[in-house]
Amino acid sequence: MTSAYIDEGDLRNSPGIKIFKARAAYVQLAPSRIFDYHTLSMRLLNTQTLKLQEFYADIPRYAILSHTWEKEVTFQDIQNLKVAKQKAGTTSSGSGLTHAASNKESSAELSEAINSMYQYYEDAAVCYVYLCDVSIELHPRNPKSTFKDSRWFKRGWTLQELVAPRNVVFLDTDWVRIGTRWTLRDVVSAITSVPVEVFEGRDINTYSVAQRMSWAALRETTRPEDQAYSLMGIFEVSMPPIYGEGGAKAFMRLQQEIIKISDDRSIFAWVAASSEHYKRRGLLARSPYEFRMSGEVKAIDSYCVGDRSSYSFGNNGLRIHLPLETIDDSGRSDDVVLASLLCQSERDYSFLSFYLQKTNQHQYVRCYPDQLVFRPTLQPALSNIQELTVREVPVTRRSRFDTRPSRYGSAVLYHADLLPSARHFLCTDYRPSPVLHSPNSNRVSVQVEPCSSYRIHKLTYKTQVTGEAFTIRLWHYWCTNLPYYTLQLGDRPLEEPPFFIDPSRDDGTVVRTSSGAISVHCEVTGRSDRRLEIDFIDQDSLEIDFWTQTLQPSDSGFIVPSKVDRRLLYGRHDGMFPLIRVYPASLYVKTWQDMAYIPMFPADDGDTTSVSFRILTYGTEDGKSVFHVAIGLLGISSWISWTELVVDKGKKSAEKVYQYYLNRSKADKRRLRQRSAWSDSTHEGGLTASVQERSSLQLGTHLLRLE
Repeated sequence: MTSAYIDEGDLRNSPGIKIFKARAAYVQLAPSRIFDYHTLSMRLLNTQTLKLQEFYADIPRYAILSHTWEKEVTFQDIQNLKVAKQKAGTTSSGSGLTHAASNKESSAELSEAINSMYQYYEDAAVCYVYLCDVSIELHPRNPKSTFKDSRWFKRGWTLQELVAPRNVVFLDTDWVRIGTRWTLRDVVSAITSVPVEVFEGRDINTYSVAQRMSWAALRETTRPEDQAYSLMGIFEVSMPPIYGEGGAKAFMRLQQEIIKISDDRSIFAWVAASSEHYKRRGLLARSPYEFRMSGEVKAIDSYCVGDRSSYSFGNNGLRIHLPLETIDDSGRSDDVVLASLLCQSERDYSFLSFYLQKTNQHQYVRCYPDQLVFRPTLQPALSNIQELTVREVPVTRRSRFDTRPSRYGSAVLYHADLLPSARHFLCTDYRPSPVLHSPNSNRVSVQVEPCSSYRIHKLTYKTQVTGEAFTIRLWHYWCTNLPYYTLQLGDRPLEEPPFFIDPSRDDGTVVRTSSGAISVHCEVTGRSDRRLEIDFIDQDSLEIDFWTQTLQPSDSGFIVPSKVDRRLLYGRHDGMFPLIRVYPASLYVKTWQDMAYIPMFPADDGDTTSVSFRILTYGTEDGKSVFHVAIGLLGISSWISWTELVVDKGKKSAEKVYQYYLNRSKADKRRLRQRSAWSDSTHEGGLTASVQERSSLQLGTHLLRLE
């Protein structure tokens, strides 16, 4: 293919170009679709010349962009600036043009591009995530921030763009840095359900198939088939895209490709929607949504079943060996059995089984597909399985820019920049080597050389107003081929750092001071140099707590209905009351089509009368409340659940109801321990709220019923 050139006239002063000129020499243009499948070349945009360059080998370090637009800017559009600027998302003087381009003229090229997308993001030095619908007015840890609501976190394709790159930087609608995946790892984990350990460097292949599927459960794609195609890189499989086959068929093909290289039976650990309770199904899921409850499911080693662990597809279904056990349940027919999945819950180590119904001598279908049942043990079903199988080891993927130890490293130039909020601090000491001063008085540059022993560089900053000081220590140990830095309060003397250090800490850190908080962020770019951004958050800032706290998920919580039939209140069916609010808000609240997950944090002070609770508000589509439900846990030792129903026809706000329960006496709270249900008789239909502990696979520990 010939190189394409971009009209640079309107791009020179665009925000996007300025950012990438400063931080990367090359930018990948929509990597999944600028791939020459004949010559195996890569096109990169040179941010200095604003021209596309084609590379066949020795591909340079490059930055990459992840974004969502209302309309896509194609490869043909990028060659005609006037056409491209008319498309949504390119109003910032063509800033979007530097990142969005595609070529779909060849189906073969499109197929190879889709199968290569994960690798493009994995090989990038840094990925910039442009959130066009987010403004950095509130810190992302603030539940009122628009960060959690960004369309980017809800799209199917952006899951691999979140987990594949080594370094991820989030930018808001004005191209202002919000933070990084490392500094915001707890927030991003709460929003996406991807475990925080993934953002701390844990290999995603150590998670079960079901766990990885659960990360995509609530994500959406424009084309239904893309729900499957966007997950190929996550599972290291390839298959040709067939647009038009439908989302269910595409997802079935994806699972078949996974089965070819893995005997992880958690791929069958899914639950259908409650509306399918009486439907018959096979063993394969229809969409990632059916793995929404499977984040805690792990597979156990398959050697316990010997060579019977393998399974294959035939023209009449999936052929598989399953440990079966009969069930003693008068409510189920005699031809229904339980089949073990060889999977466990990471929470309580229970084994998971599902229901099968026999249709003829050797054939079964899955029944009650909305349930996975807990079993205490696999024995005696496995006691007589003693066969052996040889497993094929899959070829693992490795990034070109991995961090394998190297005997030789290169010097790294650090630029320490004081942001406007921190310019009341001055650099008062730097040791041991001289620094490189720039015309900008707010920048200090230090070149850190790799050496066979720890050689520490120290930058000390101090303010004359309060006398507060902080110290940044830099060093580069040759055996890791990675530079490091730490942030500490005060004027610390030079000393050896700890021998074992997490390389990810190069990405950012925050420490609290008496007058506020100091934040140091390392900007990792496509270039070899690095930029330290020093920020100060004033003590009076409403956002300071969100800067310095770390979100922690809860193991306890409630599954509640996301909609309530109006008939329960009014005795007639004229629609549904949706769950319109949860108070206090939490980033860990999840809402699905038929249910919602409400996290709960039991009190940890040993007081059995202390209550952890939230107020659920059900109302009309226009936001008017109809009734509230209070749910909570009493004490930490017993985790006694409770609920009360408040039907007020919109007279009380959720805040007022919450304050009422907060102010109740200890005696009142003790009485709550004896109450598991609350009924309302003021309406023709009546309504009862009750809670119970979970008995099958679900998020949290309890279930709320409104009947």
